[in-house]
Amino acid sequence: MIKYKFAFLIVATVTLIANNLVAQELPNFNSNFENYKHKTQVINSQNKVIAEFKTVIANTPQKQQYGLMNLAKLPLDHAMLFVFLDEKIVTMWMKNTLINLDMIFIDKNNKIINIAHNQQNHSLSIISSQKKVDKVLEINANLAKQLEIKVGDQVIWQ
Repeated sequence: MIKYKFAFLIVATVTLIANNLVAQELPNFNSNFENYKHKTQVINSQNKVIAEFKTVIANTPQKQQYGLMNLAKLPLDHAMLFVFLDEKIVTMWMKNTLINLDMIFIDKNNKIINIAHNQQNHSLSIISSQKKVDKVLEINANLAKQLEIKVGDQVIWQ
């Protein structure tokens, strides 16, 4: 019985330490621009690269929940890519987000299926992908229109 209590205590301690490390990492995850080390490209129907972003990947529930919250400025050539395990209708919001954003919803074939333009900072309104997706690319507001990013374009990331 003492062995089981000791094993439980060790597991609980390791879990607590791991959760604390994740919590400490999150505030720096979006503000340390050295984390934006992946390249994401948008390719139009003529197979031309029309946009390229230095990207940070939000691929854990904690990073996805934190997103671009509390970030005062995002360089124009930077983005955040949310990567989900399963394709689903994704809903987002702008709570605690200080900057306006465009949200680009991407399906499992890396095709843009919806763009939510100029989402307002601090808004609690729900923004829906409207169709099943497994990725969302967040960029500065109005940049999708400026760069002529459209539904049907492809997104490639490394």
